[in-house]
Amino acid sequence: MSISADDLGRVVRTIWSTQLGLELEDGDSEALNIGLAARDTITVVVKFSGDFSGALVQRCSQQVSVVAASAAFATSNGDLGSTDVCDVLAELAHVTAGNLKSILPGQPETSFPTTLDADKDMGSLIAEAGFELQGEPLIVRLTGLEG
Repeated sequence: MSISADDLGRVVRTIWSTQLGLELEDGDSEALNIGLAARDTITVVVKFSGDFSGALVQRCSQQVSVVAASAAFATSNGDLGSTDVCDVLAELAHVTAGNLKSILPGQPETSFPTTLDADKDMGSLIAEAGFELQGEPLIVRLTGLEG
């Protein structure tokens, strides 16, 4: 697999910047994962199937999700419903997965994004990129499944 953490990070930063006008700061994934354990989080998964089996897992603090949704809808935090927040994160994950399809082996298909209550095991880690947005954590992982 030829996707590095830098490749993944570049794709994610570009999408958040162009879609939302938000600049993500690079962060230490290990420290950010610890930080996420102590916060309310949202995890969105887009699965790959076909020539490549795996998943894109996007996990962030509740605050990151609200900032992203506020930027997407050009509104204040108080005007957002939980559906709005989840929809924006799902769309960001789906766009990221779509961009990764062109550099994954073969011609993988993507699932619709799914929101999870917890960060569950989605396969072996291929690449992980960690970011901070307004001091809050965001982790994006690309995982692969054997077989």
